[in-house]
Amino acid sequence: MEKTLTWEIIQSFSKIEIKEFRQFLRSPFFNKREDLTIIFDYLSKQKAPISKETVFQKIFPQKAFDDQKLRLLLSYLLKLIEQFLILKERDSNELQNQIYLLEVYRKRNLNRHFQKTINKTQKNFQNQNLRHPEFYFSNFLMETEQFQFLSGSGRTQELNLQAVENNLDYAFISMKLRQACFSRSHESVFNTEYQIPLLSEILELAAKPEYKKIPAVAVYYYCFKALFQSENENDFQVFKNNLFALTNHYPKTEIANLYLLAINFCIRKINENKMSFLREALDLYQNGLNNELLLQNGQLSRFSFNNIASVAIRLGDFDWVEAFMNEYQPFLREKYRDITFSLNAAKLEYTRKNYTQALHFLQKSDYKDLINNMVAKTLQMKIYYELGEYDLLDSHLKTMEIFIRRNKKMGYHHENWMNIVRYTKKLADLNLFNKKAKVKLKTAIEKEPVLTEKKWLLRELG
Repeated sequence: MEKTLTWEIIQSFSKIEIKEFRQFLRSPFFNKREDLTIIFDYLSKQKAPISKETVFQKIFPQKAFDDQKLRLLLSYLLKLIEQFLILKERDSNELQNQIYLLEVYRKRNLNRHFQKTINKTQKNFQNQNLRHPEFYFSNFLMETEQFQFLSGSGRTQELNLQAVENNLDYAFISMKLRQACFSRSHESVFNTEYQIPLLSEILELAAKPEYKKIPAVAVYYYCFKALFQSENENDFQVFKNNLFALTNHYPKTEIANLYLLAINFCIRKINENKMSFLREALDLYQNGLNNELLLQNGQLSRFSFNNIASVAIRLGDFDWVEAFMNEYQPFLREKYRDITFSLNAAKLEYTRKNYTQALHFLQKSDYKDLINNMVAKTLQMKIYYELGEYDLLDSHLKTMEIFIRRNKKMGYHHENWMNIVRYTKKLADLNLFNKKAKVKLKTAIEKEPVLTEKKWLLRELG
């Protein structure tokens, strides 16, 4: 039973939706079959999967199990559920419903009704807070209804064709630019290539003042220009400023995707050693947090948590990152909450040179994740070296080496971790007064292609 589409969709219902759909089912306009109401009531109360035979027996207690009959019943119920969800979704979009109503009144030649509704709809559009591409497309649909009404009325008056054309242009250009931004972003991650017809023409149009003044066009134009065309940091600033200005004028899901595009771009630039993008990334993270754009289903991913803490620590915003970690720890999935918090708290205290506190956090959690385990071990290694605890360091490096050799699932990380251990041993054994040996080790570290702790090793080498 659990594999049926009907069962799966019912399990996704909230308590309010169950109540609403029950009322829907009992309306004779939508449903006249009592057996559909019975089967829904029964299935909606089940928390664990049940067999088809059990369901059939509940609905038809006096009949032998008939799989075909049950399948048809579930199919009828699914169609009603889908109809209910469509109506529910439509009801949530008042402006779209008003456009449907305009079409109804126009087709019925109810001129007074149409005029009253168009006045109300135009006023609602003007007061609408959103300015995303679909806003202009809805405007286009409304103006199209107005045009068809005016052209069919036989009145000798100016038609609204320019408004129809303008809104279609705004919608089309912004939608094409939006698609281009996400296609190009996907290309860089998945090593593929998409054909985007008319892209050069669209970009040329979007650069014109009459289009750049349209918010939906501007934000995606500057996004594409900054992220995929230009190496000029000023272009990124313009994009970021547009993004911040439009944060409350876009649906949350769409604006969150734009933030992620910008953040990923910053991270890529940071990895290219363009450190000015550290501050840009933190600005985006902070604005995203303040507007609840980085939470999904009320949770913050551990990857975002790690990135935010890492960027803020590198910038030296210690008080802010400490406040962030304490505030957002409860938003992490329970499974990763303590481990993620303790590891980032250890990094923070290490950077503050509070080594005892850092070690306390490292020893507080069990790092079952292989990568987190090695990050913690590496941080512990650096603390022992900086404290001059060479006996502890020697023992720790031996333990790390054994751990790395035993774990065959490290993949490409294996070489990096082994290099970290190897060069740290060389650093600890080095006579710092032997200039020749020092230069030789420095050259070897600089030339090592796979070594994530290269910067730390060179700093300690002096």
